[in-house]
Amino acid sequence: MYLRIPYIDRIGIVRDITLIMTERGINIISMEVDEGSVFLECQTVSQGQRNGFIQELSRIHGVHDIVEISFMPAKERAEQLDVILTSVHDGILAVNQDSVITQCNPAAGRMLRLSPKHVQGHPLGAKLFKNLLIQETLQTGSQYHNREVFIDSEQGYCVVSTIPLRNNRGEVVGVVAMIRDTQDVRDLMRSMATSLPVTFDDIPFVSPVMEEVVGQARRYATSDSTILINGETGTGKELFARALHSASARTHAAFVPINCAAIPDTLLESELFGYAEGAFTGAVKGGKPGLFELANGGTLFLDEVGDVSAHLQVKLLRVLQEQRVRRVGSNKEVAINVRIIAATNRNLEDMVADKTFREDLYYRLNVIPLVIPPLRERFEDIRLLSELFLKQFADKLQRSVKGFSPLSLQRLESYNWPGNVRELKNIIERAVNLVDGVEVQSEHIFLGHLSGSIVVPTLVQFETYQTLDERLGELERVILQETSLRFRSSRRMGAVLGLSHTAVLKKMRKYELPLQ
Repeated sequence: MYLRIPYIDRIGIVRDITLIMTERGINIISMEVDEGSVFLECQTVSQGQRNGFIQELSRIHGVHDIVEISFMPAKERAEQLDVILTSVHDGILAVNQDSVITQCNPAAGRMLRLSPKHVQGHPLGAKLFKNLLIQETLQTGSQYHNREVFIDSEQGYCVVSTIPLRNNRGEVVGVVAMIRDTQDVRDLMRSMATSLPVTFDDIPFVSPVMEEVVGQARRYATSDSTILINGETGTGKELFARALHSASARTHAAFVPINCAAIPDTLLESELFGYAEGAFTGAVKGGKPGLFELANGGTLFLDEVGDVSAHLQVKLLRVLQEQRVRRVGSNKEVAINVRIIAATNRNLEDMVADKTFREDLYYRLNVIPLVIPPLRERFEDIRLLSELFLKQFADKLQRSVKGFSPLSLQRLESYNWPGNVRELKNIIERAVNLVDGVEVQSEHIFLGHLSGSIVVPTLVQFETYQTLDERLGELERVILQETSLRFRSSRRMGAVLGLSHTAVLKKMRKYELPLQ
């Protein structure tokens, strides 16, 4: 039976209550005194005994009422705390000043490989006591926030925050450690930062050669084997890698891309493998996970893998073989479960023959080869892609352009496209910026521009038996025409081409080009 006795505070009221219960032979199991109330847990009695001692308690000076309740406050708080500790996904571990465990919820037990029922009331192991920063917090009173630490478990690393518990004199008498699985942190970061997934339906094509390649890729996606994508620059290798990930069983895990050619060798190592605290000058306090750890459970895309140095090739091979990764400056290894998709525009077989790429790594990467054809080998897709890019940029730039003139399409379809789909996209974006009407004209198509230079057309029409002067005249006309579209006055054209403005006007008239 549980009772709440509201009262006016006075000396001796608890003694009076206890005396009545003692005289009637009713055992008090527990008693709690709060401001303005006494709570009693006592043995169950008959209805007659109950009515009698309740009336007697009511006559005590200062007692307002006698109220039956369902729980003692401490028990109610304990049950509420137990529900909270059981339901939260993060681990919560509390110890006293003697490092004895006072609380351990199921999540903490799972991450630390402890049994919550059996460890409470027992000292925390020395290794966890130190690694979880509990020892430092007890000794110094320091509070740590989201520090990544290594623990000897399947997770390898976890994120820990500690809060010191102090008594009325400000002395540290315990510590609460909040432990979070690093995978949960990474999943949260990914859900906030990732863009919309790419699927095979997002890859536009009508050509038979691309239909075959996409069909192959769809079949490969269901496997967990390593894939090596070969293709020239700008063919869409990362697009295929993302689609492979989306169609795989790992679609709900992370897709982590890195361009191996864009990062210096020393930085690439720490990016891929992470580093421990103090591994080098400037290292982040607490260390940093590498991309292999961030991609755990998902897919790591190694773009331009042919540019990886010999030193990193050895470390990469070891990770692929053992599925374990060690941070730079650490002797701790973490098990990982990552699917590798690699890509290159280089001939790795030639590099193996030249001893610039490890043969064993090549075979580890080239389990499933996927070759993306260049745009010049998928002629049928040029018009489709051009129209898609035109609509995309017309909407983005709020232009009224609707299509291409026949001559502009002819120019697009007769070009060799050394930069592939990426170059086509850039040229269409430039054309949309230049056009004033509803149709892209031939003069809006700037082909062959690399770093501001103009590439000479590769096709020579020998059937016309043109002289060198005639061929040079054609090139001069193209240069004048394209320069006039960018620089709208003969004086600015002359400054760019190294001619006087009168010479420019003369040549424009010679080739019957419109004067600005």
